[in-house]
Amino acid sequence: MAAAPGSNKKTYTILAYVFICAPWIGGLIMMFVGKDDPDVKWNGANSTVIFGALFIIAVVLSFIGIGIFFSIVSLILWIYFLIRSLSGNGEKISTPLIGPAFTDKFATQLADAIH
Repeated sequence: MAAAPGSNKKTYTILAYVFICAPWIGGLIMMFVGKDDPDVKWNGANSTVIFGALFIIAVVLSFIGIGIFFSIVSLILWIYFLIRSLSGNGEKISTPLIGPAFTDKFATQLADAIH
């Protein structure tokens, strides 16, 4: 019996965000594993952009003692994306507040670069 349509899409979307230690690594992996599905590839790119940027900012700012703020923001966003991916059907999940104006553009560019 074949899998239900969209079941892999939802699974791949969840996997793009599930790695708590470094969600950007899961996003990077899903960009290539799910490269045939534009939504999976976009969610992987979004995870890489958001969590990669937050990781770099947190590491750099940890030298002056304020990196913990970005670590907390990262944890909150990780919970948000995990809940949205678990309750969704594999559709694109935009970042709250900054997604439409900023990060969605970078995620789209990154996803389009993968063939």
